[in-house]
Amino acid sequence: MLILKQFYAIAKPYWSSKASLISWLLFAATVALSLLLVQVMVELNVWNKEFFDALAALDGPLIYDLLLKFIGFVAIIVVMKVYAKWLQQWVEIRWRTWLTERLVGRWLSNQNFYRLTLTEEPDNPDQRIAEDIKLLTTDTLTLILGLIQSVATLSAFSVILWGLSSDFLLPLFDDIKISGYLLWLALIYSIVGAGVTHFFGHKLHKLYYQQQKREANFRARLLRSRDSAEQIALMHGQKREKAQLDSSFDDISFNWKALMGREKKLGMVVNTYHQIAAMVPYFAAIPALMAGVITVGGLFQVRMAFMRVYSSLSWFIFRYDDLTHWSATVVRLTQFIEAMDKCEALAQASATTSSQGVTDKPTTAPYGVSCEQLQIQKPNGQTLLSNISLQVKSGESLMIKGASGLGKSTLLRTLAGIWPFYQGQFRTDDHNILLLPQKPYLPKSSLRECLSYPQAPSSDSALYQTALEQVGLSSLAQQLDDEAEWQMKLSGGEQQKVALARALVQKPQLLILDEATSSLDEPSAYALIEQLRTELPHSTIIMVSHQSHLTGLFERVMELGKETSSVKPLLSAS
Repeated sequence: MLILKQFYAIAKPYWSSKASLISWLLFAATVALSLLLVQVMVELNVWNKEFFDALAALDGPLIYDLLLKFIGFVAIIVVMKVYAKWLQQWVEIRWRTWLTERLVGRWLSNQNFYRLTLTEEPDNPDQRIAEDIKLLTTDTLTLILGLIQSVATLSAFSVILWGLSSDFLLPLFDDIKISGYLLWLALIYSIVGAGVTHFFGHKLHKLYYQQQKREANFRARLLRSRDSAEQIALMHGQKREKAQLDSSFDDISFNWKALMGREKKLGMVVNTYHQIAAMVPYFAAIPALMAGVITVGGLFQVRMAFMRVYSSLSWFIFRYDDLTHWSATVVRLTQFIEAMDKCEALAQASATTSSQGVTDKPTTAPYGVSCEQLQIQKPNGQTLLSNISLQVKSGESLMIKGASGLGKSTLLRTLAGIWPFYQGQFRTDDHNILLLPQKPYLPKSSLRECLSYPQAPSSDSALYQTALEQVGLSSLAQQLDDEAEWQMKLSGGEQQKVALARALVQKPQLLILDEATSSLDEPSAYALIEQLRTELPHSTIIMVSHQSHLTGLFERVMELGKETSSVKPLLSAS
C-alpha cells in the first residue's frame, strides 16, 4: 500500500490538471481499442471451434472460408495492437514531458540543485530525472492497460468457460457435477501460482532498486573521470581510476548475479506453471470429449477459453518482474521529491529565522551591500562566522582576507543569496549579481554563450571581442561561435580570464570574486583586477584572495578574525 500511496502522490498532480485532458482522451482511446481487441478474441474463440470441427469433418469448402475469415481477424488484431501501442506512446511522452519539466524546474528553482548537495542529496539525481521518469511513465501505462485488458478478458471468457463446462463431468468422479468447474479450476490454479510466485520473487524489489543505483553510480564515475581527464593524466592516475571503475562495476556484477539467481528461481516457477497450464484444460475436458458432450472443435475452444481466463487471473504472476521494476522506480522518484521537500522546508525555516532584504533603492544610504550581526552556519548547525557587520557603498571595492577555512567563501555565497544557513540580516541593492568562483563554470557551448552565461547571448560580436582582448585572450576573439568543451580545452588561467571577460561583458552592479585570479601570475592578476576597476567604475566589487599584492587595488579591506581591518577601520567579525 505504501508504494501505491507514493505513486498516487507522484501521478496525481498531472492527471488532475488541465494539461492532462488530451492524455485522458488518448488513454480512453487506447482502452477502447484494448476492449475491442478482447471482443475480437471472443469471436476468434468461436472461430476456433468451427475451424477444428471442420477439420474433423474434412469439410474442405468450410475450411477455406474459415481460413479467409482468419486472415481478416489477423488484419484487425494487427491494426488494433499497433494503434493501441501508438496511442499509449503518445500518452507516455506527454506525461513524461510534463513530469520532467516539473521536476527539472523544481530541482533548479530556489537553488535546490545546489542546496541538495549541502544536505542529504539522494544518489544520482540526474539518473532519477532522466531514466526513472521514463521508466515510471512507460511501466505504469503498460501495467494499467494490461490490467484493464486482463479484467475485460476475464469477464468475457469466464462466461464462455462457465457455459462450456456447465455440463462436464468432474474427472475421476463420474457421478459428481460441478457447474463451471473449469472456471473454478482456473481460479484455484492462478491463486496458488500467485502465492508461489510472490514467495520466490518478493526479494526482487530490493535487488532492482540496488541495480538501478549501482548502474547510475558507475555512469557517474565514468563521467567524473572524463571531466577530470587532464588532472588524472597529469598525475598518472589511470591505474587508480581503473581500479575504482572496476570496483564500481564489481558492485553491478555482484548485484546482477544475485538478480540472476533470484530470477532463475522465479523463472523455474513461472515457466513450469505456464507449461502445465497449457495442458490442464485438455486433461480436464477429455472426459467430456470421450462422453460426446463436446466435439474436437469444442475441445480446442475450451482450451482457448481456459488459457484466456488463466492468463487474465495470472496477470500478477506474469507481470511480477515488471511490478518489482516499477516499485523500485516509484521509491527512487519519491526519495528525490522528498529530498527537495526537505530542502525547501529548510530554506523556508532559514528565511523565517533570518531577514534577507533585496531592494532596488536602499532606504537609508546608497549601500551596495550591507549586513548586521550576520551569523553564518554550516549545514549541521555549527557556527562558522558570527557578528559580521559591514556596509559597502555602491561603486566601492572591498577585499576580504583571512586564514584558510574561516568561511570567507561561505560569506560570499551568503551575500550572493545561495547559502541558506545563516541568521541575521543582509541587504543588496540590485538583482544584477555575478559571482566568479575559483573554478569557473564554462558550459559546453559557443564562447559567445559562455561569456553571456547565464544571460542570452548578444549579436554584438565587438562587445565580446573587446572583452577577450582586454583580458589577454585576443587569440580567441575569432572563435566566438565555435562550440567546444572549453573547461577541457583551456588551461586554468585561461578559464579564469574568460570568467573575468564575462564580468566585462555583463557589467554587474555587484561583482563577487572568490579567488578568481588564483591561477594567474601576480602581474597578470594585478593588471586584470585593475582593468575591472577601470572598466566597471559603478560596480560594487567584493573579493576574497590570498594574493596580497592585490590589496592596494581595493578601497577597503576586511580581515576576518580581527577587530579592525588592515587598511581602514571598516567592520568587525569574530
